[in-house]
Amino acid sequence: MSYIVFARKYRPQTFDDIVGQPHIITTLKNAISQNRTAHAYLFAGPRGVGKTTTARILAKAINCEKGSTVDPCNSCTSCKEITSGTGLDVLEIDGASNRGIDEIRNLRDNVKFSPSKGRFKVYIIDEVHMLTTEAFNALLKTLEEPPPHVKFIFATTQVHKVPPTILSRCQRFDFRRISAKDTFESLKKIVKSERLSVKDEALTMIAKYADGSMRDAQVVLDQIASFVQGEVGIEDVSKMLGVVDDEVLFGLSRAIAEKEPVGALKIIDRIVNEGKDIVQVVLGLIEHFRNLSIVKISDNLNSLIDADPEKIKDYEAESKRFTIEEMLYVIYTLSNTIDFIRKSSLSKIPFEAAILKLTKRDSIMRLTDIMDRINGLGAGKETMGQLRAEIPVKEVRPNMVKDEASGKPKIPEEEAVSKNTEEPQKAPARSAALDEVLSSWTGVISYIMAKKISIASYLQEGYPVNLEANTLTIGFPKEFQFHKEVLETPDNRLLIEEAISKVLSVDLRVALILVEPANVQNRNKTGYFEKDISEDLSNKGESVKKDIDPIVQSALEMFGGNISNEKSRKERLR
Repeated sequence: MSYIVFARKYRPQTFDDIVGQPHIITTLKNAISQNRTAHAYLFAGPRGVGKTTTARILAKAINCEKGSTVDPCNSCTSCKEITSGTGLDVLEIDGASNRGIDEIRNLRDNVKFSPSKGRFKVYIIDEVHMLTTEAFNALLKTLEEPPPHVKFIFATTQVHKVPPTILSRCQRFDFRRISAKDTFESLKKIVKSERLSVKDEALTMIAKYADGSMRDAQVVLDQIASFVQGEVGIEDVSKMLGVVDDEVLFGLSRAIAEKEPVGALKIIDRIVNEGKDIVQVVLGLIEHFRNLSIVKISDNLNSLIDADPEKIKDYEAESKRFTIEEMLYVIYTLSNTIDFIRKSSLSKIPFEAAILKLTKRDSIMRLTDIMDRINGLGAGKETMGQLRAEIPVKEVRPNMVKDEASGKPKIPEEEAVSKNTEEPQKAPARSAALDEVLSSWTGVISYIMAKKISIASYLQEGYPVNLEANTLTIGFPKEFQFHKEVLETPDNRLLIEEAISKVLSVDLRVALILVEPANVQNRNKTGYFEKDISEDLSNKGESVKKDIDPIVQSALEMFGGNISNEKSRKERLR
């Protein structure tokens, strides 16, 4: 006797054998018991969930020699013929290979003949969405008013491709994906019946890999039984399916948490050399972080994770390395990576790029923390340093009198603005620290920008590196030597010192030097160094607005932002 695969050998033969579709089974049983079976049914759902199997059982239930029953006997001639697929009254048609109008015309001509043995002729059309438009149109009239001895059962995985005119003539049943728990229990029965030795962890992995398809799970179990002699473990299933094990997933998440790109890339190289499917690796890593986020939220949600208690403890320990925001960021990044992988012929490169992005990321702040810091800007703006220059405003009065000697108009002495008010008073001398200069450096740049944009653009490439004996040393990387030389001219140096005096209320001398890249300080400290500050022009040639709100400026410093237009730096330096 030839070997029968598990998917056929353990195919459900009664309604009670069908797994994971209680809403459909209950409805069909009630319809049969009440003699209310419809003339046309449409079974829709993903592959391997029991659509065609349910159609066969329904055909047996209404044609059983013992009468219409919710429990077909499976022993009479009619039931046996339907089970083996040799019954003359139950015709299974493949919609993909019989999709033309000629095949449907033949069907339409044959429906008028009475069944040979049973009470009904049942036409089961699988993948009905593959029929052509002409074939559907030819079927409409027969489907709407079939002979009383004919039943139609359509099955499809893409119900959206079925014309509405067909859908409106059928009772539609949507089959659901079978849960991993139900799949596991079904596989457990097969293992017991076949006297196989398979660990529960291996069955759990097969059930998860099947993704709701019972047939896929049975096929994998059948294959793994031939692949391994003896007890089947999770390592065997992982090797055959190309699924990554927990050691790899925890290794990648640990590298992401500790920001170790080298270690993560070594893990990726190893799994690629082992022949693992990159898409499956990414999907496994997404599910891994999903489980971490669940245990991070609450201990009461552990039932949502398909894992043993020991593994859940590992998830709880690993989740402490991340915040919820970081986990969500990883999940979104990896989800977008799958699209890049499927569009690229080199699947390894997009995955490596995503891992580099995750391991080189900056810390992710919660939205509530960001809002708290923004709300705190207004209250603390007096202590954040003066961020804009105080430009004196000359008072102008229209009341003029003529000079008696020259006859020219002049301002009366009692209404004239004194010279002292026209010239800003010099700030009293005081000492300053380098940290204070760094915190207000953006204000210095803004002051210079209001005076001379080109000098501000040159100065933004430098940064304070030392403050000693009232001399502020500003360092420039070697590639910006030209900027340093331009700023060393007396006029430009005087403008920088003036800006420091206005913003910091302290008199400092300026010294410009070249520094090595290794001496570059953390540019995020002031916010300005992370991104260039360029001129805010509404039109070419228009001057920059002098008054920048301190709160806005502080927000720019906090987030490393800038006020810029589309003009490139090269164009600005010309």
